[in-house]
Amino acid sequence: MLPVDMPSWGRGYTQALHDYFAHTVRFTGHLTSLPQTANSMALDANHKDSLGRPNLCLTYAEHPDDRAAQLWFQRKTHEPIVAAGANKVWDLPIVPSDGSVHILGTARMRNDPRESVIDRIHRAHDVPDLFLCNGSSFVTSGRGQPTMTIQALAFRAAEHIGRFAKSREIWRIPTRRDDRFVTLFESLHDDRRRPAEGSPLEH
Repeated sequence: MLPVDMPSWGRGYTQALHDYFAHTVRFTGHLTSLPQTANSMALDANHKDSLGRPNLCLTYAEHPDDRAAQLWFQRKTHEPIVAAGANKVWDLPIVPSDGSVHILGTARMRNDPRESVIDRIHRAHDVPDLFLCNGSSFVTSGRGQPTMTIQALAFRAAEHIGRFAKSREIWRIPTRRDDRFVTLFESLHDDRRRPAEGSPLEH
């Protein structure tokens, strides 16, 4: 990114390109964003895609602490570049985030169901057969790119899902015939215990 006060035409512009283009470094911060109740995702019934499905509506606004952290980071970036002997240091304006971001949060991970959506192994408190294995479990964005952390948590959740499946602790559905709970495997392989038409399995 070239200085905002450099000439935009003529010999001055040519000289500025010579001086700055291959001799400039840019610092970009990866900072967290505090959770806010107003930040949310919802389906927008007034705007639909080509298949008639509601579009996703994202509502996001930065917390005042987010802006304070951005200003602090901006000031701190001056220290290493000045120590390295930079001839000129300039700041770019801090603007609200409206570009590419990592979508994190909204399904907090914690053991207490009163304060979270999923537990420590990504199992939903309210729906035992549901596991959320993505960035929605993050309480904050943490440090750096989140992809590897998401993958590690997903692998760990998969191990638990496999263990639960082998022990038949998950995938249990009610039958309309006798209101008992039978395993999915039994329902699929034993015609006598298949759920009645219109039951959850049929859907």
